[in-house]
Amino acid sequence: MINMGYSMIIWEVLSIFGDVQFWVGAALTSTLFLFTIPKRGKKHIAWFVFLVLPAVVMSWMVTGGLKEIFKIPRPCLGLSFCPTTYSFPSGHATVIFAAVTTLSLYYKDKRLAFLLYILSGFVALSRIILGVHRLEDVMIGLLIGIVIGILVQKAYDNYKKDVLELVSEIK
Repeated sequence: MINMGYSMIIWEVLSIFGDVQFWVGAALTSTLFLFTIPKRGKKHIAWFVFLVLPAVVMSWMVTGGLKEIFKIPRPCLGLSFCPTTYSFPSGHATVIFAAVTTLSLYYKDKRLAFLLYILSGFVALSRIILGVHRLEDVMIGLLIGIVIGILVQKAYDNYKKDVLELVSEIK
């Protein structure tokens, strides 16, 4: 039998992948590599900075706005570990599904997409298991994230040539 303490740590670690700070940090770290890698590899960083990062930030902003509109308290309200923000919709679910949707659409690999969506499902589930969200919070977050990911991918496709030209000019 798994110790409940270790189990909760696993869910907390999974939850990190839905945190906007994780994705912003990854994008900033990737940006540093733009100045050190050969021209050929820069396109792989460009999609992350100009595709995944906007999807993550937009999903986080939309979620924050919706939380202020609906003002639904968290199920853990009053407990010491409970976040102070509102519950609906789940920001972690929105962020991870926006990121994974853009990644899946960019790579067009069904096996990779399947694995990424499984990871996203576990991140969303972690929010329920940790007691900070309800099922409807993560389900609506999931839908918002997928829609934002699709919209950002479409915008990226329209400006991809311009983005790649800009990135290739970085010495």
